[in-house]
Amino acid sequence: MMNITINIPVAVLIVFASTAAMAEPSAIYRWKDNKGHIHYSDKPPPGDRAEPIEFASKTPASAPSYATRKAIQDFPVTLFTSVNCRQLCDDARDLLEKREVPFVEHQIGTEADLSAFYKRFGDAAEIPVLTVGTMPFMGFEPIGWHRQLDLAGYPKK
Repeated sequence: MMNITINIPVAVLIVFASTAAMAEPSAIYRWKDNKGHIHYSDKPPPGDRAEPIEFASKTPASAPSYATRKAIQDFPVTLFTSVNCRQLCDDARDLLEKREVPFVEHQIGTEADLSAFYKRFGDAAEIPVLTVGTMPFMGFEPIGWHRQLDLAGYPKK
């Protein structure tokens, strides 16, 4: 009898621990690293750089899906724009925002920025540039951009 009494609480504890491990994270944090990249995680970074993301509801349906969190982790999105690129850059930004894709924007405004941009993408690069993970896509072309985001696993909205 004593084994049964000891084993039942242990079994309940094991079930409880495994259920807690599978639960959705209670908070998702967003922070910018020293290089200007934005990160999302269920654990805050060291220090006080993180800002918790609040959702309208605490239900799992209101949090980013696993597919979105995985895409953000594996294929972060960066948008390169310019101060001279008005309509195309606005359209590019709108596409990402309407699809609810988290992204980092680098605006090229100085000669040093332009030099770094050409060094990374080549002299023939067109603004705006979208990078999904390490894959660049030059110029704004909505069908191609959606295809890149689809392949990376970002859900369609």
